[in-house]
Amino acid sequence: MAGLLNALVQARRSGRGSPAAVPPQRGGSGTGGADPGPPDGGGAPADGALTAATQRVRLIVEGPDDPDETERAVEALGSQPGWRVRPAQARDRVAVADGRAVLVVDALAYGQRRTAVDAVRAQVTRLLRRPPVGFRIREARLVRYEEERDTTLVRVVRRTPPGAGRFRRWLGRHAEALGGADTGHVLTVPRLPGEDAEQLKARVKARWADLTHGAEAFDDDLHDLRLSVGPRPESGTGTDPGPDPQPVEPPSPSRARLRRFRSVALPFLAVPVPLASAWVLASFSSPWRFLVLLAPLAALGPVGYWVTSNEPRPRLLRLACGAIVVGGFTWVTYEWLVNSPAGFGAQLLGLGQGLLILATAVGCWHAFSRSWLSRHILLLLPVLLAPLPFVLPWVGSFLHTAYLEEALGIPEPAVHVSFYWRYFVALKPVVLTLAITLLFVAFYGWAKYFNLHISQGVMMNGTFPLLVLVAVLGMADLTLKEARAAAERAYLAATRGEDPPSYFGVDGRLVCVRPVEPGKPVSVHPGPLPTGRPVLAFPREGGDLWVWDPSPGRGPLSTDHAVRMRAEDVSLYPATGTTCP
Repeated sequence: MAGLLNALVQARRSGRGSPAAVPPQRGGSGTGGADPGPPDGGGAPADGALTAATQRVRLIVEGPDDPDETERAVEALGSQPGWRVRPAQARDRVAVADGRAVLVVDALAYGQRRTAVDAVRAQVTRLLRRPPVGFRIREARLVRYEEERDTTLVRVVRRTPPGAGRFRRWLGRHAEALGGADTGHVLTVPRLPGEDAEQLKARVKARWADLTHGAEAFDDDLHDLRLSVGPRPESGTGTDPGPDPQPVEPPSPSRARLRRFRSVALPFLAVPVPLASAWVLASFSSPWRFLVLLAPLAALGPVGYWVTSNEPRPRLLRLACGAIVVGGFTWVTYEWLVNSPAGFGAQLLGLGQGLLILATAVGCWHAFSRSWLSRHILLLLPVLLAPLPFVLPWVGSFLHTAYLEEALGIPEPAVHVSFYWRYFVALKPVVLTLAITLLFVAFYGWAKYFNLHISQGVMMNGTFPLLVLVAVLGMADLTLKEARAAAERAYLAATRGEDPPSYFGVDGRLVCVRPVEPGKPVSVHPGPLPTGRPVLAFPREGGDLWVWDPSPGRGPLSTDHAVRMRAEDVSLYPATGTTCP
């Protein structure tokens, strides 16, 4: 039966038809005259599936020893990009009963690790259910990436020439410590417990031929070794790198107590001391507060030595690393305390807003990745962006109309508004609508990341358009209410005799109206001409001048206070009080 399964898998990969000959069942480890393929199932992932997948699940599926059922199972499970299907072999240690066949499926999954197994099981069940196939899942387990422990990186660096001058040797020593002289050759070396950097490098040089697998012999005159910048590792079990390791003496009790104290004191100097110093600087105004900087300055040396203690390094580099750690914590904390909003609640609110923006961005990334939209974004962007130059001015004109005509009774075409303000006033509702839409998209992206079963077709064809429509209508209602509220603030300010705040290019000012020819009648609708009190005027567009009269006698509605007159019949003067001379 193994020969049949292998032949089906190979036929599926190559695109050819199913095999013609079917050997009998049993022989879980035999080949049956067919090449079993590589141990991992062979074949390369299709369409870059490995680059999109984040998890890997291995499944054992079992079914009847029937050629048709086996062929259908291989076709269904092998149809997924990047999935590999092979027959169970002896190394899998899977018991195959008489009349049964077992397949090993190496599946790829996307999203969160804890939900990957259930998501793959559900996907395999759907593949085997439609069309119905007689194979069932017997086992599914997550394939984890095991981090290699008790190892360290050793980098090969170029030595400074022996005949170099003093300054060049000093510069070369610092360049080597910073990684500026690296050759690009890096070794992963097992670490021994209690072994210091010099002993480690001596062991690497002694076993250079074994560790480099055929590289050129190490030349001490041209190259040297260095470790990546970091603290000294704690003494652990380590690994045995070869025969006859050198015995390491255990530390004395006093040295062990000193190490335990150092492991607590140095992190205390690196974080709490800078935080407290920054708080004192930001909270007090006395010049004596700068004395608190002596604490971070005193911590530069110990902290710098701690973060670079895995290898002897130049003192200047140690101080620089200490300044980066201690000074960074101090400066960031001070800037946060000085420039952050007042009050702990406001700071928490700002932090929550930042986290919400970050979660929305990450959720949108999960939603757009491996989706129809991400594959066609270059085609959709021109279609989505092309109407904006025509839609934004129309939306801006609509909002200006709501502010002027619906609230103040002044026709929008009679007021001059610069063209760019029509774009700016429309950007706010458009951006807020886009933000709400992206929030919905982020919810879908996080659901996709946690492998919650949400149909993409239902989301795109039904739920998502409905949510976008709700966001558009809600934002339109909110924007119209803001325009009406701005108009109310404008005529309340005019009633108090104050200039109102501008509304996206609509700048109203209190003025006094006087006829150009005092004895000549002025056409005013509705009359009379308001000459004894200041009125609210806007930059005019055309031959008519519209003003808003705050007099209570005009009527109960705010739109009743709009007054129209011919611009050439009157003169406008800045108002200096609540009455006009």
